[in-house]
Amino acid sequence: MAAFYDPFMRSLEKVLIHHRRYLLQQTSGVVLEVGAGTGVNFSLYPKDVRVYAIEPSVPMYKRALKAAQPYPNIKVFNTGIENLKTLTGLPEQFDFITSMLVLCTIDDPEYAARMYHRLLNDAGRLLVLEHIHSGNTLYGKFQKLVNPVWRPFADGCNLTRRQDLILKQQGFIPLEEKYFTLGTDWYRAVMQKQIKK
Repeated sequence: MAAFYDPFMRSLEKVLIHHRRYLLQQTSGVVLEVGAGTGVNFSLYPKDVRVYAIEPSVPMYKRALKAAQPYPNIKVFNTGIENLKTLTGLPEQFDFITSMLVLCTIDDPEYAARMYHRLLNDAGRLLVLEHIHSGNTLYGKFQKLVNPVWRPFADGCNLTRRQDLILKQQGFIPLEEKYFTLGTDWYRAVMQKQIKK
């Protein structure tokens, strides 16, 4: 997957790059990037932020590590959100967490969302860019049909999840959100965690 991910995504990224840039230019302080992939976000961060990027796939991690070389403010780790506790040297909480094209592949997205909640400081922001299931449309039915074949081909990518609903159910409130279509349905949001009193 890592070998052809960037060429496969090239035409789509011509549009997604604008959404990525819009979100990432808002970052400041300390950032946790979940699912760094090949490092496509790295050039879009402000130079004064500290980024801790995690990526569980070894081939993807190697490409992300190479992509991070020009950016001394970015550190890349070969781990997933479920194993983050095993790392040393990371901040206990973050000012921003980025979740872009990642919740579709995580085995337990509800757990990941709870980890986001725990790792984000009270004033922090979760930045989201995810494709989501198209629901009751004809295309949504097609997604359900091809999902069992697509998932092993696309490194675990799940076409039938509603990441927007998962995040809201796990205690995140959108400060701004945008739904749009690029072949499939997409969700872009800036979210804050709900703080229990």
